[in-house]
Amino acid sequence: MKTRVLSTALYYFLIVLLLLCILVPIYWLIMPSFLPPDEMFAFPPHLFPRTFTLKNYYDLIVTYPKTVTIDMLLYLRNSFIACGIASCIVLVISVLAGYALARSFFPGKGTLRTAVILTQMMPAVLFFIPIYLFMKRLGLVNNLLALILIYPGMVAPFSTLISEAYIANIPQEIEESALLDGAGVGTILFRIIFPLAAPMVVAILIYSFVWMWNDLVIALVLCHANEVRTASVGLFSFIGAATVEWGGLLAGTVLCILPPLLLFAFFQKFIIQGILAGSLKT
Repeated sequence: MKTRVLSTALYYFLIVLLLLCILVPIYWLIMPSFLPPDEMFAFPPHLFPRTFTLKNYYDLIVTYPKTVTIDMLLYLRNSFIACGIASCIVLVISVLAGYALARSFFPGKGTLRTAVILTQMMPAVLFFIPIYLFMKRLGLVNNLLALILIYPGMVAPFSTLISEAYIANIPQEIEESALLDGAGVGTILFRIIFPLAAPMVVAILIYSFVWMWNDLVIALVLCHANEVRTASVGLFSFIGAATVEWGGLLAGTVLCILPPLLLFAFFQKFIIQGILAGSLKT
């Protein structure tokens, strides 16, 4: 009995410790964004703010676009456009490729799957120079279309593996019945596979969106001009050679973490179902 009580107490202690490790950094990010500079750098630091202000957010939204041409709302819009369109492209590519790998049998199928896995083991930095030169030749440097074309190639391989594993768990008899009723491959995909694989679709969309939303290096290489910067590149703009504009950086970071946070909050059930159901094949 005593051993069971100790194990339960240790279990909850570890859970609380894990929650603190996750929540304390988030709190320490959000709280200083509402502080004036003198209290932001007070030592010892204040656990709870003594002076509450929205000046950092006002400067971020109103002052900086006029004075130092850092327009965070523009950068957020650019990120939504590039990440949203590219995520939809990833979904279409990964579902079509995953369906082909799960349902078709052709020579070299195993080799193709291995090649898809190997692409995820190669660091993306290896491709930066050829990608930049290719986009420069196409005239797409400092154009959001460059990100829309490049991002799917970075994210689609992993999404394809999830899609293949999930579709493989869908009973093939459903598709065979549809074929007997005269349905084509397109009808099966969009009227049977997509509805049955709704958790997988949501998981792929959110995984793709968050991966692209968090990207800094690719966006910094291809879209460094002010009018086409993404949110992550915009945050990088607050870091100068000698100083860091902490108020704007913290306020901008809070705005940037809200979209992924809200996505996970509202769709976490579908994300877990999509990833877990696609992690094993029967």
